[in-house]
Amino acid sequence: MDEPLAGIELNDNQRRHFEVLLTRLEDSLATIEMLLAAPPPRHLTQLTDDVSPGFRVLAEAEIPRLRQQVERMAAALGLRPNVVSLRRIIGAALTTDAVRVQDSLASQMRGYGAVDPSVAVRLDPALLRLADSLQQIASTLRR
Repeated sequence: MDEPLAGIELNDNQRRHFEVLLTRLEDSLATIEMLLAAPPPRHLTQLTDDVSPGFRVLAEAEIPRLRQQVERMAAALGLRPNVVSLRRIIGAALTTDAVRVQDSLASQMRGYGAVDPSVAVRLDPALLRLADSLQQIASTLRR
């Protein structure tokens, strides 16, 4: 049987569109698998496992099939993989979070209303330690 996707011609913009689309689909499938397998423990986001056993069975069967479809489409359309540096992704996340923490210091919180003096005296030092820890971890990636 002939491959139905063989011979499809895409211009560069269309090819990039499908590279992004299918990359995001791969990311979603990986996230679903990770969440169904063993979500990492978290304190401020508490996941309620309200997924039915039927969905778990279906996902376990369908996700590998969907991955194969994505792989076939990518090959047939001549899509190029996006090479991503794990070091850069982690570093960017840590740096971004450090900046967000620093943007939460008392001097930055006036837009949310009057800031009690205890925020600057007691919370700011804890926030600065948190931001410093994030920056230290990020700096080890740059070495």
